[in-house]
Amino acid sequence: MPKRKGRQGGRKKASGERYPGGRLKPRIDLGSDRTIDDRARFRVFHSGKGDQWAGTPIGRAWLVGLLDGYEVDAAAIRDAGLAYAELYWSHYPAPSAVANYEGEDRRGSHGENDRREILFMAMDAAIANAGQASRAAVHDLVIDCHWTTLNAIWLDRLINERLIRARQAVVGHLPMRGDFERMVLAVQGLLAVAAGTQRRAA
Repeated sequence: MPKRKGRQGGRKKASGERYPGGRLKPRIDLGSDRTIDDRARFRVFHSGKGDQWAGTPIGRAWLVGLLDGYEVDAAAIRDAGLAYAELYWSHYPAPSAVANYEGEDRRGSHGENDRREILFMAMDAAIANAGQASRAAVHDLVIDCHWTTLNAIWLDRLINERLIRARQAVVGHLPMRGDFERMVLAVQGLLAVAAGTQRRAA
């Protein structure tokens, strides 16, 4: 009976790095090219230990120091913005790659007695109490760009200025009149949220 040569069909052996015992090592998803580039650009801040924050606009604002100098810790302001965005998109239907022809409710949580719903309403009210201009700036910072890798235009300009200070190459424009004031308005809208989060954690 003639010998069979090699594998005759069937599933091919998966390629990739393996442990000494032969088991395939899991692949780490490094994100899009934009995310990888952002991590490299922002690595000069926080001694290169802030990679995980480079993927969101408010994370990038925190990395370059735009949340510093307030009575609440900058990391608490960052976390308040991220928490508000997460709860916002649980409260309102989130964008989907599949058209919602049936108009079904795709919210992650709803109902007056839902704990997350109550928390979101409290956060939203705190931001609204800061004024319409602050609420709009908060939405620029953490809501409107939540599903993209982009920043608000004014935030791009502010970040560019901080990158240049750190001797990093930038693409785009430098800050214009009113950009920093827009950042201050956004932070003012999040300060009450951050302070409330700290009180609940205490």
